[in-house]
Amino acid sequence: MAATDAYRESASIELPMKPPEECKILVVDDDENVLEYLSYILAREGYQIITATNGYDTLERVRDSAPDIVVLDVIIPGTDGIAVCQQIKAANETRFLPVILVTGATEQNRRMEGLAAGADEFLNKPLDRVELIVRVRALLRAKQLYDELEAHRRELEKRVEQRTYELRRANKRLEELSRVKGRVLDIVSHELRTPAMQLKMALSELEAVIDDPVGRKRMFAHAAEAFAKLEYRLDQVRDFSDPTDLKPSLVAVADVVHGAVARAARLYPDADTRLNVYVQRGLPPIYVDVKKLTRALTQIIDNGLKFGEPGPVEVSAVAVGDQGDIAISVRDYGPGMSPEQLRRATVVLEQGEENPSTRHYGGFGIGLALAKMILDAHGVSLNIESRKGAGVLVTFVLPPAEF
Repeated sequence: MAATDAYRESASIELPMKPPEECKILVVDDDENVLEYLSYILAREGYQIITATNGYDTLERVRDSAPDIVVLDVIIPGTDGIAVCQQIKAANETRFLPVILVTGATEQNRRMEGLAAGADEFLNKPLDRVELIVRVRALLRAKQLYDELEAHRRELEKRVEQRTYELRRANKRLEELSRVKGRVLDIVSHELRTPAMQLKMALSELEAVIDDPVGRKRMFAHAAEAFAKLEYRLDQVRDFSDPTDLKPSLVAVADVVHGAVARAARLYPDADTRLNVYVQRGLPPIYVDVKKLTRALTQIIDNGLKFGEPGPVEVSAVAVGDQGDIAISVRDYGPGMSPEQLRRATVVLEQGEENPSTRHYGGFGIGLALAKMILDAHGVSLNIESRKGAGVLVTFVLPPAEF
C-alpha cells in the first residue's frame, strides 16, 4: 500500500469507540529491535502495550491480560505465530480476538496457512507505520462493535432467562392456586355444610319437642351453637379475603381480649369452664384495627380450645419491657406440636395434624395463618412455642398508642 493511500484510508476510518488508553495491544516478536519499534509506534497512539517474545508467553498473555488485538510475528521461538493464531481462534473465549500476522519476505508463502488459522490481517516487513496504525484502528473498531453486540446478546439472554424464570414461577403459582382453589372449595363446602346441617336438624327436631320446655331449650341451644359456627366460618372467609386492609383506631386492650374471648366461647359449650382470662389493670390503649385484631386473637383462642381440649386455656394481657409494650398470650395444655407441625402452623389450609387425611378437627386451616397475616399487617410478630406433650404458647407484643 502506498503511503498516500494509507494516509487517505487512515483519515476515512472511524476512530474506535473506546479511547486508546483503554485498548490493550499485545505485540509479539523475538527481535528486540522490532518489538521496541512496534511498541513505540503504537504507544504514541495512546494504546496500552503488552509484549511477548515466544509462542508460550503469547498464549499466557492472551489468557491473563485479555488484549484487544494481537500483532504477531510468524516466526517466533517455541510455538510459531500461525500455530498461536490457530489456538487463539480455536478457543471460545478468544475466537473473535483480532490477530495481525507479520510476515517477512521469506514467509510470504505461508499466507494461506495464516488464512486457514484465522488471521484477520497480514502486514509485510519492513512495516509501514501508517499502515500498521490503520489496520490496528480498523480491527479495534470491529472488535469493539463485536464486543458491544456480544454484550447486548448476553443482556438479552439474561432477560430471556429471567423472563422464563418468572413465567415458570408464575405458572407454578397458578398451578398452586388451582390446587388451593380445589382445597378451598372442598374445605369450605364441608365446613359450612356441617353447622348448616346441625342447624337444620335442630330446627326439624324443634317441632317434636315444641311442648317440652326442656327439650325446646336444648334444641334452641343446639341451633344457636350451629349458627354461631356457621357465622364464624363465614367471617373467616370474609376476613381472609383481605386481612391487610386496616382501619386503625384507639382501643383498650381489655376490649380486644374480652371481645375475642366472647366470640371464641360461642363455639364451645364448655368454654366458660375452660377459659381463664387475665388482663392487667392500667394497660395503655393501642392503635389497631379493632375488628381484625379481635379476629386474629379469636383465631388463636379457637385454636387453643380446639387442640388443647379438654384442658384449660389461659388468655392474658400484661405489660412487658420499659416501653410500655403489651404482651398478649394464649396458652393451652394439650398434646402440643412437633417441629414439623410448628413449621406448618401458619401455612394456609394446613389443619395441623400429622396426617391431614385423617384429621379430627374442623376448620378451614386458615386460623393461625389468618392471625399471622393480620398481625403482619400491623407490623407485629406472631411467636409460637411448643413441643410434643407440653401444650402450645402463642404470643404477640403490641406497642402502646402514641399521642
